[in-house]
Amino acid sequence: MASEHKPFVHLRVHSAYSLLEGALTVEKLAALARADGAPALALTDTNNLFGALEFAQKASKAGVQPIIGCQVSVDFGDAGQGGVPARRHDAPLPSILLIAANETGYGNLVRLVSRAYMDSPVGDSVHVPVDWLADLAGGIIALTGGSLGPVDELIETAHDAAVARLAQLKAAFGNR
Repeated sequence: MASEHKPFVHLRVHSAYSLLEGALTVEKLAALARADGAPALALTDTNNLFGALEFAQKASKAGVQPIIGCQVSVDFGDAGQGGVPARRHDAPLPSILLIAANETGYGNLVRLVSRAYMDSPVGDSVHVPVDWLADLAGGIIALTGGSLGPVDELIETAHDAAVARLAQLKAAFGNR
């Protein structure tokens, strides 16, 4: 009996453009996706879209539908409050995955990431304050990141804070 291959699409893929997180070139990622029979692949480097154009070109050429996204560090503004641990200055902020669902979403993703680089305070890591998300959520799909995401990390220790974070994300992305 032949096994039926169910195509799978990876939505959290980091390339060499995510320093210390990915090592593969976008060309290699596209080739691997094609070899695996993946119909599509998402490039979601951390806090940047540096490889987006190159990835779109290489993936399309390989016959793989490119999906553009970004893993974005988010400051929920709740550190040290309601059971949320205070954040050391050098500790990473929690992140969510944002995926462009259409051209509007891609434009909004570009605006968010650009604004994060331009408007993050000097000395801080690149990030977006949670209140920016509502203004630029159109055409974007948000994934909270599962057990390592900004909601799940608080469920056991600070349930009310987890619910508040989820409410903030739902307000930004919920009914689109």
